[in-house]
Amino acid sequence: MQSEFGERDIFSANELFNFWHINDGMSNRATGHWRIHQLTKQGMLQEIKSGWYTMKVKPLFNPLPDRQQLTIEKIIQQNYRQITYCTWNVNWLNEFSVHQFPLDNPVIEVEKELLESLKGRLEDNGFIDLGWQVGPHSAKLREIKNAIYILPLPSRAPLRRQAHASFDLRIPTIEKVLVDFFTGSDIFLHLYGSELLHAFSHAVEHYAINYSTLFAYANRRYKNTDIKNFLEKYFPHLYTLIFS
Repeated sequence: MQSEFGERDIFSANELFNFWHINDGMSNRATGHWRIHQLTKQGMLQEIKSGWYTMKVKPLFNPLPDRQQLTIEKIIQQNYRQITYCTWNVNWLNEFSVHQFPLDNPVIEVEKELLESLKGRLEDNGFIDLGWQVGPHSAKLREIKNAIYILPLPSRAPLRRQAHASFDLRIPTIEKVLVDFFTGSDIFLHLYGSELLHAFSHAVEHYAINYSTLFAYANRRYKNTDIKNFLEKYFPHLYTLIFS
């Protein structure tokens, strides 16, 4: 398998099925899908887009949480059940930028119906510097130096669990982060022009990205066309791989 697919940037599930059929007589597609699942789980395959894979596997975006994020996660998990949310920190963005910014702002994205409830719950636990419901053109981001931002979570945003010693965190995937760069939110104001290009280049080079997931979310954020045009202009080879 390595000799057949190891040097290729992308190949389809059907090509894998044909390879297994020729080499070991596999004829059941369900068995093929199970093999793909197992190989992906073992870190030997990575899905680039729906039904298309690579053996040039990269790690997941997995930044380390700080103590404040862990405390916020614990408050949320102890007080709410079956809610959709994620937590992260604005300082995670420094990894993607050329110029480093002295930012330390925890961000909580949660279902919009729970924004006010969560704000009150955090205030009850001593968190008072809250930049609440920050909009695309809000100035609140600059009013409080180390504010905690509670934002409405877009519907069906791609999130994942991050294992921790005592509980799992909910964090944004790299696909969500990249799409959100294009939304115009104040949080990402320093990532524009050459900084945006550098951010995307860094993500593509260093992390596993599923472009089906990315563009499904981009479509819900009305940024599908913007990101397609951006990729076509600055990453033509990648654009061809995704859309060919």
